[in-house]
Amino acid sequence: MNRSLSRLYSALFAVVFTVFGSHLFAQNALSITNGSTAGLAPETMSVLMDADAGVQGFVLAITYDTSLLAVSNVSAGQETLSAGAELIVPETLGAGFTLGVVIDATAPFDGQEIPAGAGLEIATFTLTPLSLVTVDTDTAIAFSDGVLNNPPLSNIIVQNGQSIDANTGLELNDGSLTLLPPPPDTMRIEDSSINSDGSGSARVLLSNSSGDAQGFVLSITHDPAIVNLLGINLGSTTNSAGAELVVSEIYATGGTLGVVLDFETPFEGQSIAAGNDNHIASYVYSSQIDIEDPEPAQSTLLTFEDDVLGSPALDNVIVVGGISLSPTLENGSLSILPTPPPPVFDTAFYIGQRDFGETGTNGGIGFPGQDIEFCFFYSDPNDNLQGVQLAVCYDDLTLVDGTFSIAGSIAEELGAEFVHYQIDNDDNDGDGRELVAGILMDALPPFENQQLPTTATPLLIACVDAEVDSGAICGDTFSIDFCDGINGNGMVAINNLAVINYESVQEFERLGATYEIIPVPAFLRGDCNTDTKVDLADAATVIATEFQGYQALCLDACDSNDDGIINLADSVYLLNFLFSFGNPTPDPGPYSAGEDPTADDALDCALPAACN
Repeated sequence: MNRSLSRLYSALFAVVFTVFGSHLFAQNALSITNGSTAGLAPETMSVLMDADAGVQGFVLAITYDTSLLAVSNVSAGQETLSAGAELIVPETLGAGFTLGVVIDATAPFDGQEIPAGAGLEIATFTLTPLSLVTVDTDTAIAFSDGVLNNPPLSNIIVQNGQSIDANTGLELNDGSLTLLPPPPDTMRIEDSSINSDGSGSARVLLSNSSGDAQGFVLSITHDPAIVNLLGINLGSTTNSAGAELVVSEIYATGGTLGVVLDFETPFEGQSIAAGNDNHIASYVYSSQIDIEDPEPAQSTLLTFEDDVLGSPALDNVIVVGGISLSPTLENGSLSILPTPPPPVFDTAFYIGQRDFGETGTNGGIGFPGQDIEFCFFYSDPNDNLQGVQLAVCYDDLTLVDGTFSIAGSIAEELGAEFVHYQIDNDDNDGDGRELVAGILMDALPPFENQQLPTTATPLLIACVDAEVDSGAICGDTFSIDFCDGINGNGMVAINNLAVINYESVQEFERLGATYEIIPVPAFLRGDCNTDTKVDLADAATVIATEFQGYQALCLDACDSNDDGIINLADSVYLLNFLFSFGNPTPDPGPYSAGEDPTADDALDCALPAACN
């Protein structure tokens, strides 16, 4: 008998006295909870106690089918720990386990005990299946008196210095553990892609429902005409678990990987925890074919193959609880993506509003007769530009001669020495409306070779004013675009180009601007509810807009006194006009819709009015 058990017996002897007479303890009971577990996953169970008086100690002796289960973590339960138990002796034996507890075992003997109560958790233990079952299997977890240990122990509780067992009123309620077949384990190859001129990884993922995986073997094949296997790497989950034996082999048609997580002393039991989509490995491939846009991508299978690769040939397996299992295998595909052709040049020309470099705004809306400024930009992150040549065509616009200018641009800032342009607004000369321009940075002595700088952000080089044709049709669009081969007012065909290292570069990106034609901004001043009439309802709408959160469609129309502010004065002004012979609302209105002659941009609006 070991020293812990000897101490336990001594302590129990100190608190147990001979029982004289008879005494029934109908409310005293020990019960083992029921449990269930799937695959090889461990299950923690409890021993519960019903006691009609305080308990100074107890002994548990529990058996189970050791061919099916292994026990671990036999320990005191929450109530035992809360009582401050001073002697706790667990013992694992060939057919089960025992647990002896004395609450008050050491000086100063304060008399602590587990108080009376029902359903008190006094012990816990963990059972782990030793093998997998194919159908639901119930196995008993039983109290066993006079079987375990030497001398054999019986299940007892100690109350008031008296030992209570099954013969003196202690009810023993056995439990059971239901073993369930595990959900299927799965290994799958995740679909992935690589560029036809590059390489990349396909991840192998494990869903190990049976239990913690102690190792695995992979055997995956590929089409060597499509891809080449460059290497096999451990996945993030395998790396985190600390694999100690890793053996990989690469063949012409595939590769194998064998991993044992815990292979070296001190054998600390590392494993891949049960879970879904654990990343266990990555197979790294390169393309064997060349695909270039606009050719379509090609796909090839990556396939789990048993008994094909290796010598001896290997199967795809996982190891759980020391048992080799064959998981469900899900193959994957690897897509070979076309390689985009390299850009010929990285120069770009743009047409947009003056703030295009910051906002990217290069189009928008316009109405018949509107004045619009168009600006020209360039970008080139790698090369300086010695000059630019612009060739632009447009419709539904009239460019204003004399307004093409580099003022405020990078070209002006760096001292462009030659700027020339032609504007052709004639629709009847056979070639449409055109603008051609040339800007050369260094054209005069002392020839200091000034150049437009490299830039990834579009930089302004010139602007020109235009007017939208008065006959433009609402809902249509008009555009101003880069067009090669135009001649302006001359005879020489002009292309868009950048001068780089004294060479004419013409193949690069160009982005024009497109606008939608909208109605001319027109309204009746005072028509705050926009029903095309100025009356009492409009005064009410002004008040609702100012004080009740009403959303008027045209604030300019609500500004009855045209002071640029919507307030109570607008309602008073309108009522004076309607009922007190006051002045009519300022133009436009109140009788004929029109454009706003007042510059109050914050209130501008466009309502259906004059538009072809």
